[in-house]
Amino acid sequence: STAIAAVGGRVLAQTYALAVTQPWFGAQNKDVTAPRWLGGGIPVGSLFLPNTRLFIIALTVFCILGLYFFLQRTRWGLRIRAVTQNRAMSACVGIPTQKVDALTFAIGSGLAGVAGVAVSLLGSVGPNTGQNYIVDTFMVVVVGGVGKLLGSIVAALGIGIANFVIGSGTLALIFPNVPILTDTLNFFATTSMAKVMVFALIVAFLQVRPRGLFPEKGRMVDA
Repeated sequence: STAIAAVGGRVLAQTYALAVTQPWFGAQNKDVTAPRWLGGGIPVGSLFLPNTRLFIIALTVFCILGLYFFLQRTRWGLRIRAVTQNRAMSACVGIPTQKVDALTFAIGSGLAGVAGVAVSLLGSVGPNTGQNYIVDTFMVVVVGGVGKLLGSIVAALGIGIANFVIGSGTLALIFPNVPILTDTLNFFATTSMAKVMVFALIVAFLQVRPRGLFPEKGRMVDA
């Protein structure tokens, strides 16, 4: 039966090309239509700020504040921080570590879903949409410090600004009288090459501070 299904699929693909098989088996990107109230934008001088991006910024701030309040002001947030710092001792004092794991996974999955909704407002989405953000995500976590919310915020802002400044060629305008430096910066003044330079700068930074901007402190770190 498996062989017959494979042969049948091959015949359909050869006979009808992609008209039959691609809607069912192909990776089709889908456009998400934003609500009407997210249309337009706000002009600020010579700039135009789209409402969709302003909404994403507001949504990000709301999620960060909510996560900070939950981790710092609630009992379960305290349990999550305790398990992160010392899992064995947390279990000894009666904290249900398995429930903490499940809750942490649920929060992370929920935030990933919110991020997916935000990304869908920027363009079409598909099965491979998240691949464009995986490397940047890991760099943000490593540079900011594992387990540090403030570190992730600072690292995300720093890496994003660095990508824009280098990729737009702004740095080359700062050093107009240094031909070698200007030519080098112009060479990296593209989106892809800017990521290469930022990655090299992050590698150099981690050689100096391998634990990131805000490393963990305590006895478990030194052990």
